[in-house]
Parts: sequence; C-alpha cells; structure tokens
Amino acid sequence: MRHANRYRFSRSSPRERRERRLQAGRLLKSADFAQGVGAAISAGDPGASDNLTLVRMKIPLVRSIRFIAVTLTLVPALLTPVCFAQSPPFGIWTPNVMQRIRDRSTLNPAVVARAGYFEVSFDSETGEANWADSESPYALHTGDTIRIHGYLATPLLGGPYPAIVIGHGHGGHGSAELAIAVAALGYVALSIDGPMSGRSSGGPQDTPQAWISVEPSANYSYLYHYAYAGMRALTLLESLSRLPFNPFRIDRNKFGVLGASMGGQFTYYINGIDSRVKGAVAIAVAGDWHKIAFYPGSWLYHGLYYYTRDGLASGVDALNTISDACTDWTLHDFLDHFDPIHYAPRQHAPLLTIIGTHDQYFTLPAINTTFDQVESAGTNGRFIRRILLSPNGKHGVINQNDFIGSILSVLSTAKNWFKYCFDDGPTPPQTPTVKLAVIGDRLSFEVNVGAGSSPIARVRLYAASEVNTLPSQPNDFGDITLSPIDNNTFAGSIPIGALPPSGPPVTPDNVLYFAQVQDSAGYTISSKMYYKSGQLDFCGDFLPVIEHFPGDNFPVQPPPAVNCACPQ
Repeated sequence: MRHANRYRFSRSSPRERRERRLQAGRLLKSADFAQGVGAAISAGDPGASDNLTLVRMKIPLVRSIRFIAVTLTLVPALLTPVCFAQSPPFGIWTPNVMQRIRDRSTLNPAVVARAGYFEVSFDSETGEANWADSESPYALHTGDTIRIHGYLATPLLGGPYPAIVIGHGHGGHGSAELAIAVAALGYVALSIDGPMSGRSSGGPQDTPQAWISVEPSANYSYLYHYAYAGMRALTLLESLSRLPFNPFRIDRNKFGVLGASMGGQFTYYINGIDSRVKGAVAIAVAGDWHKIAFYPGSWLYHGLYYYTRDGLASGVDALNTISDACTDWTLHDFLDHFDPIHYAPRQHAPLLTIIGTHDQYFTLPAINTTFDQVESAGTNGRFIRRILLSPNGKHGVINQNDFIGSILSVLSTAKNWFKYCFDDGPTPPQTPTVKLAVIGDRLSFEVNVGAGSSPIARVRLYAASEVNTLPSQPNDFGDITLSPIDNNTFAGSIPIGALPPSGPPVTPDNVLYFAQVQDSAGYTISSKMYYKSGQLDFCGDFLPVIEHFPGDNFPVQPPPAVNCACPQ
C-alpha cells in the first residue's frame, strides 16, 4: 500500500505541484494578514474592560485559530487536483466575468460631440471592483464602481469600418489626437483612459504597487481592471453599432486592439481572452518578466525594490508585499496572472509585435522567448504571428538614426497588418530564419524566408557586438544588404573584427544579429534575435547594458546573486 500511495502522489505534474504550492503560500500569507488584523482589533479599544480577557488571550487564541483555519483549508487544497481551466492567468477570467464584460445593459454610456471626435464614458465595473491602496495603510476596497472615459473618432465618410480599442502606457492616458490619427487610416478608433487615469474614475491608481496587488486575489490588481476596461470598451463599440442607422459606422464583426508599453500588455491580455478581437498590434512589449528581473538595472527589480511596499529591502512579508525575488508567492501570483508570456499561447487574432532592439524595459531576449510562446486560441482561421524589430530603437521604438525610414516601416507594417486582419489584405512574408557560418576570416550569413502575397523587395542583415541602452540614441547595429541566392534564400558576409557603429569589433563570440525583410506591399518583418551560433536566449552569457530608470536617481540594487529564474 505504501508503494501504491507513493505512486498516486507522484502522478501530479510539475504544474499541479507548483499550483498547490502557490495555493499554500496564498493561504499562509492570508493567515498572517488575518493574525495581524486580529491583533489590531484586539488591542484597538483599551478603554473597554470587556476586551481585557481577549487581549490577554490574543496570542494563543489567534495562533490556535490560524492553525485550525490553515489545517482545514490547506489540506484539501493540497490534496485536491488542480482544475486547469481555472489556473492562472485564465482563472480570473471566468465565464461569469466574461458575461458581465459583454453585458451591454450595464454600460450606462454617455457620448459628447467635440470638434473632430467624441468624448465617451461608460461603466466598466459597477459596484463590484475590488482593489488595494498604493500607499499606507494599504487598505483593501471592495464593491467600487469604475467609470471609463475615452476619445472616439471615426472616418469622415463611408463605412461601416473596423473599430480599434487603443491602450496607453504606464502613467499615461487616452488621446484624442491618436484616435483621430487612427481614424484617418480608415478605422473607428477608441482611445481610453485606464482606471483613475485621465478622466476615468474609480478603482486603483496606475502604480507599481497597484500592479502587484494580487492579494487576496488577482482581480485586485490594476492590470486586471485595465484589461477589463479594454474589453468593456469593445462592448461599448458593439452597443454603439446597434444604435438606429449605426451613426458611428462601426463594423461590430471587426474589432481590433492596439497599444504600446503597458498598452502592449493590454493588447496581449485582451487578445488572449476575448474572441471578439480580430486584429492585434502590440508595441514596445515582451514577457518573461522574471528572467528580465535578474539583469542588473532592470525596470522590474528596480520598481519592486523602490516603488512597492518595503519587502525586498526589509524582508518583511506583509499583504501585497514582495519580500524575496525567488520565493515570494505575491511575486509568483503577479507574474502568473499578468506577465504577457502567459497570455501568448491563447491569442485569438493575428498578432504583430513591434519592439526596439534596445528597449530598456522589455529587454532582449524577452521578445524571442515571448514570440516562441505565441499560439492561436483556435478561433481565427487566418491566425499568424510576426515580429518587427526596430534596429537601435529604445522603448519609444523608432530608430532616431533613421527616423523617416524607421517610422515609415512601422506605420506601413501596422497598417498592412490590420488590412490583412480585417479586409483579407496581403499576407506578410514568413518569419525569416538566419544561419551563421565562419568561413575563413568572415562571418557568413544565410537568411531563409518565404514570401507572402507580394514579392520580397529587400533583405537586410543587422549585426552588433553589444546592446547598450545608455545613450539617448543607441547605434550598436549596422546593416548590410543581402544578395539573393534563390527565391527564398539570401546571403552576405562581414569580416571578423569589423567595427560596428558602436561597440567592440564583431567576432563569432560576441555577434548579435537579425534579418529584416521588406516586400513590395510595404511590410517589414524581422527574424528573432540571434547570438553567436543560435537564437538569443536567457540564462547564457549575454548581458545588456540597461539605462537607469529615468524617474529617479536611486542607486541600482543588484539582483539576487543566484538567478532562480534560470536552471541551476
């Protein structure tokens, strides 16, 4: 029988065991919080004589209650098989939640005409939003209402047109000018203010502390409410399209989502959840955040250290506090629910990701590992995925060394992408692959790429010996134009020891490279990033130089000596 029992427990998969450990961590942390609250309540009214006995019994009583509660709750949690349909991140997006998101009757919309656009507002969550304070006393709030404000713009004539919801970055807000610009391309555009941003009201503020506030559950996080608001914006567009004569000329069968930075996360979230999305462009974003955190100077570790509750510095593990970069359950809950890489495998619409090679937040090689995880949710027969790497571009994406060429390639590719998604427009080239060989004293590159609907016009190979994001405009990558060998193969070489625009000479042991393909339809599509003889990945010897977080002069704290995000 011992062997039978041992076999039964060993049948749990690593994912099941990890989820049970997370459940245990959450329960223990909640018990710690309950103990603190119980102690505060017990000591809170010293003038009442009836409290004296309770105060004297406080410590043993709370410990006993904690032991009983944890025992009764934790044992079933550890022994009950995990229901994968409710596993992070999709466990918070239940059928009931999605039904509320799509309920047009609760929008309470308002539309005000302005010169060239409309201001709109609507209820996102009505009497059901839960959130946590970003500052002391870090109180929890329940039953709030979040009302979202936005800017709606439409093409002047014709229609109906596809409609795109636009998400802004961290610390930003919606933009009437951006909505008007997107409308000029032939789309109805709705640029929203996130919760407590711009003119929106209710819910948490857009702060690092609000991002990681996933206790007692992940639906307290700002990022949850932001994604929820974006999907409610889709519901608003659907509702407006059903008005008599469809005055805003919205095609409710063709919805898209677009955003940069935190808006790029927003794009991954919504496209990973809502099947109404038919086209998606995510800009300046990538996932695999835990691994990024172990690069010296990374935004994530710096933000956790200085801009969330004092846990990493003090080691004190309070509610919604991260006290350890490896073992803290709050960190794992946050990453499991809001790292875009966990939404990547269930993308509904064709997904284009545009990112600079020198993005100082979503650092190489995160785009590679995130792209590798992008898969179709199975709801769109035209699903495809592509990357556009902007050489030498920082978080703002555009390469200032080639400003016009860079911005034209980004705009043309994004415009063509939405044409493909909504109007059966031209198919982009395939994602190219690159092979490196050392032949004599030269580095020889061979790129293989299949054409899309249009002939390939040019293939470039970009190479560098470092990624240094410190300059205001990096210039590490230089390029060569490759020569065609046949319809799908292009080749070229550079001398070993050649000097790139910046950095040390290029050698087989330090070379970074990628291919960029342009076709006659106006697409620019990139390969993944390569390093030495293969694809760039985490956990190797590649080390980017990361610009200090621009919002402060705090000293950069070194990440933990042991990188627990990588196999040891």
